[in-house]
Amino acid sequence: MTTMATAHLDWPKTAPVPATLPALLAWNVATHADRDLLVIDEARITYAEVDARSAAFAAMLLTAGVGRGTRVGMLLPNGADFLVTFFALGRIGAVAVPVSTLSSPPELARIFRSAGFSLLISTDAYLGTNFIKRIETMLGASGPVIGSTDVPHLRQVWLWRGQAAWALSIAEELPTTPKETLTAAAEALVVPADTLAIIYTSGSTSEPKGVLHSHGTFLRSSRRWSASMPYRDADRLFVASPMFWVGGLITSLLTIMQTGGAVISSAKNGSAILDVIERERCTTLQVWPHLARQIADDPTFGTRDWSAMRAGSVLAMIPSERHPRNPNGFGFAMGMTETAGPHSIAMATIDDDHCGAMGLLAPGMEHRIVDSETGALLGEGEPGELHVRGDTLMLGYVGRERADTFDPDGWFATGDICSIRDEHLFFHGRRDAMIKTAGANVSPAEVEAALLTLPGIAEAHVLGVPDSVRGQIVGALLVPREGIVLNRETVLADARPLLSSYKIPRKLVIADTLPLTATNKLDRRAALRMLEEQG
Repeated sequence: MTTMATAHLDWPKTAPVPATLPALLAWNVATHADRDLLVIDEARITYAEVDARSAAFAAMLLTAGVGRGTRVGMLLPNGADFLVTFFALGRIGAVAVPVSTLSSPPELARIFRSAGFSLLISTDAYLGTNFIKRIETMLGASGPVIGSTDVPHLRQVWLWRGQAAWALSIAEELPTTPKETLTAAAEALVVPADTLAIIYTSGSTSEPKGVLHSHGTFLRSSRRWSASMPYRDADRLFVASPMFWVGGLITSLLTIMQTGGAVISSAKNGSAILDVIERERCTTLQVWPHLARQIADDPTFGTRDWSAMRAGSVLAMIPSERHPRNPNGFGFAMGMTETAGPHSIAMATIDDDHCGAMGLLAPGMEHRIVDSETGALLGEGEPGELHVRGDTLMLGYVGRERADTFDPDGWFATGDICSIRDEHLFFHGRRDAMIKTAGANVSPAEVEAALLTLPGIAEAHVLGVPDSVRGQIVGALLVPREGIVLNRETVLADARPLLSSYKIPRKLVIADTLPLTATNKLDRRAALRMLEEQG
């Protein structure tokens, strides 16, 4: 059965409805230009500063030939450079392609080839990772890197920080006086239907999936999430999600901008994170459970001033006598990159009959549950594959035909096994073997493909192992080639240059034989037990 939206949101009565990224920034600048937009530890940037710097950078991009529809790569961590670049691209109708700063050189090469951007905007280093070296490693050269057959579309690399002989220094070229007429003329042509970004997410294969989204889908999703929380004027949201993924970009940054608030974050660890939360008077937190537990377990947690806090995953851990507000329970929502964030809306309270529910259907979206083999619609409470469609669904995937992505009626098969009972959405698992670790998707096929390039490995099987802190962790079962003795530490060391850190197996078992079913397929249950007991 198809379940239609019945959830109700009290949309702010006086807030505007910006339909494009530049319109959202313009509204914030017109009403509270001097407010913080982003604070990371001691560094901060206001709405006015983002507006002025992104206008100047937009003019620089236009002069260089970047315009409407041009794809531009962004290898940037959270920070002012990310904001200025993202808003500059949005102001001129260009397509931002944020790239994970955790990507290994082979992963970078696959994304670069898929996206086909001619310009990459990067920084020199972040948290000990040298991006200049990583780019050179990806392209197999230490001299001029442009013109590589591995990434034939790449023509320019611009650096916000640092120097390289083959790259342009943005700081040296950025005009001090923005060409306001030029930027304004380009900005006036941007419409909600224009593609704003391509967000890469792990798929069920080793190849990355580039998800295309418009200004409209990003703005509708962030406005809906803001109203559902609900966020209030000038809220200060602490987040730990990177902006190159939907969690940091849409459900954090753009969502808090809908009410003129600020994103607060930290690149530090331990008590230093609590210092930032307390000093910046954060009103709400949006962090994954493993970080919430780390914060709550900090020795200084009980002595902190939480009086500004209104909601968030850490609030539930505060002793009841210290609650600044009555939390009254917390609900969950469900979403994905393909829907620009949540497609269900978390409930403020959950009754016992619906414990574990993933919210109600979000306004503007549709859900249906089908038999994944026959396509038949299933009834109330029956588990099956969740299909979605609606006004925040992606435009499509990079390089894929629409018919290969959506059915003729526009439905998208999520791969999530769910049921709908009393209009509440329940999640039962994944149709494929996708691993979700601390909020990040990991494709087993991608990790397996990387491991099989290492010497001496005949078979590699990757599974998600349940973990109380991270939800799941990556586990790998390896079979060595005949006559080869594999060393666990050597395998892990060899895998690190090939995979992002969160994709490296945390449990690893090397065995001459693996448990098989009667049809000679891997017995996944037995394999999981091996990883849990021996990994």
